Amino acid sequence: MAVLCGIDRVDEYAHVFRGKRLGLATGASGLGRDYRSSVDILREKCDLRALFAPEHGVRGELQGGVSIAQHTDPGSGLPVYSMFSDQIDANNRSVRDALYMPPREGLEQVDAIVFDIQDAGARYFTYASTLFFVMKACAAAGKECIVLDRPNPIGGALEGNTHREENLSFIGLTHVPIRHGMTLGELARFFNGEYGLGCPLSVVPVSGWSRDMYYDDTGLPFVNPSPNMPGINALVLYCGICLFEACNVSDGRGTTRPFEQVGAPYIDPFRLKEALDAMELPGVRFSTAYFVPLYYKQVNELCAGVQIHVTDKRAVRPVELGVKLVRTIQALYPREFRFNEPAAGARWRIDLLSGTDELRRSDMTADEILDGWAREAGAFEQVRARYALYGG
Repeated sequence: MAVLCGIDRVDEYAHVFRGKRLGLATGASGLGRDYRSSVDILREKCDLRALFAPEHGVRGELQGGVSIAQHTDPGSGLPVYSMFSDQIDANNRSVRDALYMPPREGLEQVDAIVFDIQDAGARYFTYASTLFFVMKACAAAGKECIVLDRPNPIGGALEGNTHREENLSFIGLTHVPIRHGMTLGELARFFNGEYGLGCPLSVVPVSGWSRDMYYDDTGLPFVNPSPNMPGINALVLYCGICLFEACNVSDGRGTTRPFEQVGAPYIDPFRLKEALDAMELPGVRFSTAYFVPLYYKQVNELCAGVQIHVTDKRAVRPVELGVKLVRTIQALYPREFRFNEPAAGARWRIDLLSGTDELRRSDMTADEILDGWAREAGAFEQVRARYALYGG
């Protein structure tokens, strides 16, 4: 049975779109099974009036964290309204939230916003937060949100803590585990149910997909959900390796293997590989690696570390891998390793990513941290079941 995303089922669900002026929130990954852009499909079949750009842009043209200005989409001629600004440290929460909201002038042109973006399956991937703000804005403006669902590309496993209230942010806006095992359609139902958004919501579900499937099991065309997600291995590892965003170790961004290698100028790769091999972590093996990032961090510096080889994607526990890799590098290089300090008045990036200060503190081992996080992930399974659309 072929896997069909929500965008492939527009005709089947024509009643959801009929008679409505539509806006579309999408990115480069908004693609039908026939390899056509979701923009083109909805322009042909519906009354599409405007586009709304999340982080990376409607066409995936921008790197992470780059602000988006209002503009005209060159492919469709439609106006593009920004839902992403790089001013993430705004002190006033209402001002900060507005940076990720569909703007009023865009909302006034539509009756509903269609949301069609491929998620990465990690709490800190920003598209889930964008969906939350779209729903919040739609509820306030009396508009509908229609989610064209897509698979969770790394299946349904749960891993990681469910986030402390004081560390909620755009890179972790709600109390879900780091690896949440849900689709965006399910998350939309969760947002309405647990956060009382009151958003008029329709979800066009995926057909032929179950939670035990990974993206490369689906037969769907793959487009990077962000510029640094080039394939299934990067997606599998992202839930853990993205923690290195918050320290002075490269997570491979700026190279041809983002999230598949880590390193820094001060690391001895042979020593690090030996320490990691001794742990016998499931689903991965390590080789020594040297690389020079061309952008992001450690730009034009020779970094040494390890490449992470995924040998069994279903066995990998990426959050465990990330936490143990952080603690290993800390232990091997206590004077060199550091978490990046925040600007005055801002919060620690590692706390925002991990959801807690436990990783930043030095009084807990990796196993102690992970044991607590596993209990939180296990408890979340009952919450997820209330909003589930898929089995497996």
